[in-house]
Amino acid sequence: MEANSYQSQPVSQPPLYDLIILGASGFTGKYVVKEALKFLNVPSSPLKSLALAGRNPTKLAQTLKWASHPDHPPPIPILTADTTNPASLHHLCSQSKLILNCVGPFRLLGEPVVAACAETGCDYLDICGEPEFMERMEVKYHEKAMETGSLVVSACGFDSVPAELGWMFNSRHWVGPAAPNQIEAYLSLESEKRIVGNFGTYESAVLGVANVEQLVELRRSRPKRARPAIPGPFPTKGPMIDHQKEIGLWAVKLPSADSVVVRRTLSTLTENPRGLPGLNESPEQIEKRDAFWSTVKPAHFGVKLGSKTLLGVFRFIAVGMFIGLLGRNAIGRWLLLKFPSFFSLGWFRKKGPSDDEVRSASFKMWFVGRGFSDMNVSQDKKKPDTEITTRVVGPEIGYLTTPIILVQCALILLSHRDNLPKGGVFPPGIVFGPTDLQEQLEQNGISFDLISKKSILA
Repeated sequence: MEANSYQSQPVSQPPLYDLIILGASGFTGKYVVKEALKFLNVPSSPLKSLALAGRNPTKLAQTLKWASHPDHPPPIPILTADTTNPASLHHLCSQSKLILNCVGPFRLLGEPVVAACAETGCDYLDICGEPEFMERMEVKYHEKAMETGSLVVSACGFDSVPAELGWMFNSRHWVGPAAPNQIEAYLSLESEKRIVGNFGTYESAVLGVANVEQLVELRRSRPKRARPAIPGPFPTKGPMIDHQKEIGLWAVKLPSADSVVVRRTLSTLTENPRGLPGLNESPEQIEKRDAFWSTVKPAHFGVKLGSKTLLGVFRFIAVGMFIGLLGRNAIGRWLLLKFPSFFSLGWFRKKGPSDDEVRSASFKMWFVGRGFSDMNVSQDKKKPDTEITTRVVGPEIGYLTTPIILVQCALILLSHRDNLPKGGVFPPGIVFGPTDLQEQLEQNGISFDLISKKSILA
């Protein structure tokens, strides 16, 4: 079923669809469609209607056929929309309660979609992992989104929900008077075959280097956000290469969006210690939200990319140097994007991984929290005396974990909209932290486990 004319429906009509997947024919988008179909018209699911949208109806129809296999494709509407055509995006938003945006790189293609949602009051989720885009959208559209009731949440995929829920899960294991000082995440990507990443992720990293000065300038232009009170001294920088013997990983700092997103959630939580009030919360829900946030303790947070071998870490460093050095100028960026497999040492390629490579891959994200057994005396201690290790485990990050998370966020938004903020631009943790998102992810193949609690030499 195809609907090509964006002038065929009056704007004043109530939403026709629970959600529309924009960019459904892309590398990740087609897996999002496949995941969403599992919950369409299921008795316990709030998802009763959806549509696919993009520039090419033929490709969208092929995506629907692929995602439905071996079943016959359901009669899902296919809508034409283009990020360069604001009228088509406004019409799209007028037809749906929620837009799931899978069109990247977001710093190039994402703003018109956020603008259309903020202006029309349509809710918005995406899978962006680009800090500059997320922070710029908050600056430009937060007030408008609050006014119209549009809830705009980026990073609702592997970037950065495992990090957000993971640090909260670790934090909540620090029972008073104990408190964390630092929680470090160690990411290990694993596969029975070879690990092949999403080209869009690689492209975003390259463009991120190109736009680093804009991000610095944006942050300087903004008022400083509130900082949480964290017991103990600021953690030392530590060695460039970290060896975590207990989890069997060598690791190096990963300049990902996760740390930025977690800091935004911590700042928002510091400004709103009881979390963000919902659109129309019941007294029971308010009590539940208060109880949840009372157990979350702030900590310094960082992410490292781990390998079981020291050679693997040197490969990470080499790829980072290629992107960091060549991404600063136009010729270097052209080389990086023209020959991704060469400059990423085989980790990224334009055609993406095969279905077998996707199925064979997985991730483990370890959260090592170090802090104090008694926060009331922690200021007098030079070093933490307690360590708590937790872990998040799931399938391949870009094509399996990301669609699972995005769809579960969408289902929670659709079924519990009154419990979520009226509108505004927020990171996922502050919005979905007090919901049952973690439980929903655990029911769909992403696990959260406590590994150990122990005393360490202070």
